[in-house]
Amino acid sequence: MSKSFRGYRRENGRVGVRNHVIILPLDDLSNAASEAVANNIKGSLAIPHPYGRLQFGADLELHFRTLIGTGANPNVAAVVVIGIEPGWTKRVVDGIAKTGKPVSGFAIEGHGDIATIAAASRQAKDYVHWASEKTREEAPINELWVSVKCGESDTTSGLASNPTVGNFIDKLDALGATTCFGESSELTGAEKVCATRAASPEVAAKFLKTWTDYNDFILANKTNDLSESQPTKGNIEGGLTTIEEKAFGNL
Repeated sequence: MSKSFRGYRRENGRVGVRNHVIILPLDDLSNAASEAVANNIKGSLAIPHPYGRLQFGADLELHFRTLIGTGANPNVAAVVVIGIEPGWTKRVVDGIAKTGKPVSGFAIEGHGDIATIAAASRQAKDYVHWASEKTREEAPINELWVSVKCGESDTTSGLASNPTVGNFIDKLDALGATTCFGESSELTGAEKVCATRAASPEVAAKFLKTWTDYNDFILANKTNDLSESQPTKGNIEGGLTTIEEKAFGNL
């Protein structure tokens, strides 16, 4: 297996395998303007989402960290942030700017959608031109970050696609790459076996506590039952009959 890969080295030293110019809405009210900019400027990518309003406390802080983390991702070359008002927009811009990458913010309040879209489109055009001149360079494999995501499970997932991805992750892990995955709840039914793969008893205990807290939350907030939730209707039509079949395939 190759011990290096070709990627785009960013201003803060991290290396990405994509070279996106993203249009990042601060809140759901800015989605339409962000998508209009991406439609105007081919080569840019809007990332709409339903968040950013009526949030507070830890939930709001998580929102800001997520947006800043999205812009800071090494697969992103430059960022245009569009928000409904300037204060929070600037907060996200300032967070992304710490990476050293180009980022600009635009607020709709006091300017309106049309003027904001026009100004943000001009900035996005400049960023796309600038990013198009970036070239890939050789980087050691331990600078690579890889995340994997569930793509709907069926009878073949645990036999072919998931083991293939797992084998790939195991090989990358041994070479020092950083790997992660989402939807840890997909391990429900195989959580105790998963814990045996932990690097230490402390890590195993931490994993099981995280899983247990999540499972307790689900059970406390369920309605009459969890039918068609796990496995989903699509999972069942694909041939899975129990949550354990799904879980062990994922594991």
